[in-house]
Amino acid sequence: MKPRLLLTILLSVVLIISIGGYSIYVSYIIKPSSVPGPVVFSYSEDYWRGLYAFGFALSNSSIPETVEQFLVVMNSDGNYVNYENSSSHSYSYVNQLSENDLYYYLRPQRRNGTQNSEVFPEARIWNFQTSTTRTILEGVNIQGHHEFLIEDGYFVTLRRIEKGGLDTVVHLDPKNGNETWVWSSEPYFPEKVCELCRDDDWTHGNDVTISLDGQFYFVNFRNTDNFAKVDRKTGELVWIAGREGNFTLLENGVEKESLWYHSHVVKEIEPNVFIMFDNDFHNRTHLDSYPLGEDPYVTYYGGQSRLIEVTLDESTMIGEVTWSYAAGLEYFSAIFGDIDILPNGNILGVFGTPVHKFGGDQDDSEGSFGASLLEINRDGDLVREYRFPLGISIYRVQELSDKSVEYMGSWLLEVN
Repeated sequence: MKPRLLLTILLSVVLIISIGGYSIYVSYIIKPSSVPGPVVFSYSEDYWRGLYAFGFALSNSSIPETVEQFLVVMNSDGNYVNYENSSSHSYSYVNQLSENDLYYYLRPQRRNGTQNSEVFPEARIWNFQTSTTRTILEGVNIQGHHEFLIEDGYFVTLRRIEKGGLDTVVHLDPKNGNETWVWSSEPYFPEKVCELCRDDDWTHGNDVTISLDGQFYFVNFRNTDNFAKVDRKTGELVWIAGREGNFTLLENGVEKESLWYHSHVVKEIEPNVFIMFDNDFHNRTHLDSYPLGEDPYVTYYGGQSRLIEVTLDESTMIGEVTWSYAAGLEYFSAIFGDIDILPNGNILGVFGTPVHKFGGDQDDSEGSFGASLLEINRDGDLVREYRFPLGISIYRVQELSDKSVEYMGSWLLEVN
């Protein structure tokens, strides 16, 4: 273990606050200043007990300049088991390879909103128990954006083409970085549909997941408010669900133009049942609330980010919201976001932007906080919250498993 971790003797101060006739246990976890940690709010004992792995960025007060990046393994008490940090590189696409080994993608962090595309990202493996890190696939170009899946012997990621920044899904050979399979969104999005988005970012693909039967990809497009089902063998498009897609969309029995706005992450949890993080940004029912152009660090422009479950019926071609959890207005996240089913059946939502403010007042800094992880049960009750300090942003979080059958990328442990 790193010597500096010996200094992380954490003080937990538990306060019991009586609200509305019941008690809320608030556990304050005091960390060294170099590794800012969350305040943990526990509303129930029915929370998942395990480890989370994620990268986070620490920004200065002016935002969006990032001053430091961290990769951490955190337990459910909000304590860090171990961490790495960098002032020049960001940690992305964390995948679990074994009980203690994590893969991550290290790349130069953005400066003034620009990514250095001339420097290849590094593929690294970190054993968070022994604090050993090694680089693999040196000199191989595995660049992509937003998504990085490790399949049996190859990688899956997203890349953009010049026209409108439209997205492709590609398979990459880890030996040489060659594309061995490509699916392009270009035929299905002939024009820009998000009036407030950049001209070079028509679709903004931000997620690729695999169907439960292993036969299809689900590709989420943030800026078009829909996702595609693509045959993994033939590359054929099966359907598009969402705004201007192939399904009639319903919520509470009412037909809607869209069920979500600028969402992140779509995961099939049962056949044709999906969970999604609905950012509710650029909501088309009140577009006049937004300034012209991208303003990703807004606190509140009338949006209410939420976690949703959407059920699609391929026989009737009807899609419907069948479960939802709308977080308070202070959790509105214009960008970032993640959702997953925890091993205990609860749902983890990642409200990841670096600025959240109570009351939706963008000029009021009192009580502001950064990214927040909310654990919700199926009844829609808040079970536990990990609330990070102002200026911390989190894109995705992975809960770690001790089941070897779930380690899809274990073959990378043998790669140099």
